[in-house]
Amino acid sequence: MIIIILSPFIITACFIGVIVLILTDKLNRAIAALAGAVVTYFVLIFIENFTFAIIVNLLFGTQDDDYVNLHSFILIIAMMIIVLISNEAGLFQFIAVKLIILSHGKPIRLMIIFCIITVVISAVLNNILTVIILIPLTITISRILNIDPTPYILTQAVLVNIGGTIFSISSIPNILITTYAKISFTEFFLNVGLISLIVFGFTLIFFILLYKKELVIPPGGAEILKEFDVWNFVPNKTLLIQSMISFIVLITLLIIIPSSIITPDIIAITIATFLMIISRLNPKEIITKIDLELIFYLIGIFIIAGAMEVTGVTDAIAVIMSNIGGEDILTEILLILWVSAFLSSSIDNIPITRVLIPVIDNMPVSNDPNTKNLTFYSLAIGANWGDNLTPLGDNILVVNIAEQHKRPISFKKFFKLGFITTVYQLTIVSLIFILIFQFAFGMILILTVFLSISIIYLLYKSNPKTIGLKIDKLINKFRALIIR
Repeated sequence: MIIIILSPFIITACFIGVIVLILTDKLNRAIAALAGAVVTYFVLIFIENFTFAIIVNLLFGTQDDDYVNLHSFILIIAMMIIVLISNEAGLFQFIAVKLIILSHGKPIRLMIIFCIITVVISAVLNNILTVIILIPLTITISRILNIDPTPYILTQAVLVNIGGTIFSISSIPNILITTYAKISFTEFFLNVGLISLIVFGFTLIFFILLYKKELVIPPGGAEILKEFDVWNFVPNKTLLIQSMISFIVLITLLIIIPSSIITPDIIAITIATFLMIISRLNPKEIITKIDLELIFYLIGIFIIAGAMEVTGVTDAIAVIMSNIGGEDILTEILLILWVSAFLSSSIDNIPITRVLIPVIDNMPVSNDPNTKNLTFYSLAIGANWGDNLTPLGDNILVVNIAEQHKRPISFKKFFKLGFITTVYQLTIVSLIFILIFQFAFGMILILTVFLSISIIYLLYKSNPKTIGLKIDKLINKFRALIIR
């Protein structure tokens, strides 16, 4: 009996230990994950009596699951290569500056364009690279226009995670989820990407209302912007065109070719190889820039998370979550959304996603093919967006870059905006899911939320003497709306 529970206990403790080491910054995340994988190996071999084949299966998958992990590795590496070459060409800087010039120095328009740029670029780049490109560019533009970059930087930091759920290739959690669940590029976009765009619209309105008084550009700023030369940000025009065409071809092929014919990873690696050939860049330089730390980190996480699945840990978590949700599909979806969000707020979303994927697959609600993918969509949104609930993880980089450019942002200000905005975003998604399953109840909730926000807004804006009259008018309008 002791031996039966020993392996799950050690492997779970190993997973928690790796997370703690990464959170406390005591050990590099790749080394921590690999150390955990080594401990896991000894447990599986000497306690569970598996052969080395189990490690190969955990790393790359098996024929039964269509080698899901290997497909994920190939897709991640392929996207790294395409992004690296495009970045060398200045593609993302070109797009950003071109759109900024279209603002004509108008503050609200500039805010809207900055937000759109962030979502567009983060839809194809990882969060870290998006931040590295956009934050210095934002600070440069703000110095040219003589404005405070803080509102723009804060909104960009929040929105990179929205962009991370537009496409199935937008983030590693998406790649892991869609590869495992065999969700197509188009299916993911229609079910998660469109929700992300809807929430982006509401978030944009929120940001404009929040920062409207701060969005002021001094006279003369627009004239300076007109003289801005976008080509100063492009080191290689030919490579820029090649990269742009490659991205267009990649997205097109992912949409029109079913994964049953050619899997997304093979499409991506084909485009990446072709782009490396025609770019005439030194292949050794491109390969050396591939994020090996991330690859080693994934290797460790795949082994540990896979071992948790093999030893029954994920089954136990699935039972606990099912008991909490009561086996109701809507409750389970909302539970997955909020639990994954709050877990990823302090823990890297990659291991959270990797552990929760088999958990969701083992939950009773996943037995229904009509609703199974909804649970995975909920996980994709929660795991990506939860990163903004606290200024930990990738968001620390935003604070560091701003400080390096002598535009410091306080931890408190970042936490306040990130937490409030993320709860606001997750609430909107929750309402969308409620509307899908319980339309009438969802409409009542939406009207209640709208009324509450309106009253809060009146309390914030109004004179105490006129508050009562305005609330009475609002209640009468609401009552008339219900009667109709």
